[in-house]
Amino acid sequence: MNRSSAGAVELRDLIDARELTGLSVLHLVSERSPVRDLALVSDFEDIGAVGPDTVVLLARGAARGGWMISAALRYAWERRACALIVPEQPFTASVIELAKRLEVSLLTTRRDMTRLAIDAAIRIGAARAEAMVRVRAVVDRLADVPGPAQAIALLSDELGGAEVWIESSGARTLASPTPAGIDSASQRAPLVRARLGMGAEGPDADSDLLLARVPAQAVVFGEQLLAGAAPSVRALLLEQRLTATRSSLPAISITALTGSASVTSFEEPEAGKTTAWPQAPLDGSFFAVCLLTSEPDRVGALVHQLWLMAFPEAPLARFDGGWIGFLPAEDPSQRTRALERVRSGFVRAAGVPITGGSSRIHRSPAEARYAVREAWLAARLADPCTATADGPGTDAFVEFESAPLRLLSRLVPLDLAEQLVAALFPRLLADPSAPRLIEAVIGYLSANGSVSTAAARLGLHRNTVQSRLHRAAELDVDLTEPANVLPIHLLFEAVRRSESPSLESDR
Repeated sequence: MNRSSAGAVELRDLIDARELTGLSVLHLVSERSPVRDLALVSDFEDIGAVGPDTVVLLARGAARGGWMISAALRYAWERRACALIVPEQPFTASVIELAKRLEVSLLTTRRDMTRLAIDAAIRIGAARAEAMVRVRAVVDRLADVPGPAQAIALLSDELGGAEVWIESSGARTLASPTPAGIDSASQRAPLVRARLGMGAEGPDADSDLLLARVPAQAVVFGEQLLAGAAPSVRALLLEQRLTATRSSLPAISITALTGSASVTSFEEPEAGKTTAWPQAPLDGSFFAVCLLTSEPDRVGALVHQLWLMAFPEAPLARFDGGWIGFLPAEDPSQRTRALERVRSGFVRAAGVPITGGSSRIHRSPAEARYAVREAWLAARLADPCTATADGPGTDAFVEFESAPLRLLSRLVPLDLAEQLVAALFPRLLADPSAPRLIEAVIGYLSANGSVSTAAARLGLHRNTVQSRLHRAAELDVDLTEPANVLPIHLLFEAVRRSESPSLESDR
């Protein structure tokens, strides 16, 4: 018999088997049709309970006459069975034509159906054992590969050059090279997957996957291969991340000593600790990159994998809510290229709200703490609403030396702004029109004190804006004192960004 090139059980494994003599083919859809199961049924209606890719053997009592076989073919088509084997008898052309139309392979035999079912089950078991031996051999070879990239290449080769990749939080990370001459039909090939078990629990439990796009006849073997390889690939990824974590220890200690271990606070280190700082992670000129997200646990694996692909020699350190990395900058063009890779590979391509910031170029170990502070502050200015794959996201990544002044209000934490406004302007917040009054004040200050410009931007009448400003003044919002203007503007801007229902404007 011909050995299955995919290592899975196929219909030809049964047709060509020496122990299954006496089978006659009336219609064959494809000898490469995958076989998942075998079912001996004594009533053709029982075919409605079988699963896809099942070979159905119809007992003699359930196959008396062309109409019963025609009905069995329809049930087999509904259940996506791959073949129907019936006792040998005279067949009309209409029965064979129906099998062709429904694309269900139809075979007959003179043998006892029960005995044939037993022999077929033995042959399927033997073919599966052959496939599992092949899977085991691949898993053994995975133990000798140096990293996950080589593991992906090995799996692709074993699947005949099929696309194989790792997906984390919905984004493709490590992938095998796209096969040459790939066409739209290849892109429509079935997708098989296996969980790597590295994602968060709950709704995102499948965030880390091993996937492959394989021909239809290789689906069963593809599933077996990925399931068998998943623990080895997971171990290689964990080993890679452990190595990256060890390499990032200097950066981790720098972020801790500078107080950036928490996104919500940033404290200067005690003067006495400065002598204990580690050396900068890089020799020569360097700059820091900070990445922030509201979902660090869900996208952590994705960020680390993307970083390793983009900057394999540069460690990435994790802190509460984000990551810090140091990159070389021997010349401005090197920094420009690196920043574009960060923008395209993380902020715009990750598919999740990741924002970031970068520091200026620094040149001595003692400046590492300043680089961390600058990158962290720049990332705090970034606007997650623009961090999408569709747009340029100019505000989703901010360079410290060119931070837009209009984003400075983002440095005021929302909860702190709400508490300060509640403490400083209690009468304002007690007024039912507080959201509209705050909006008028922000519009007025953003328009450099021009009521007409503010009205035009807000889409209101000038008198309406003027009236609201007067009302805000009555409620202790003093805009006549120059020293109050900037703090009020920053606080109110931060409050407007709040999602608190009490501050929603109903205009």
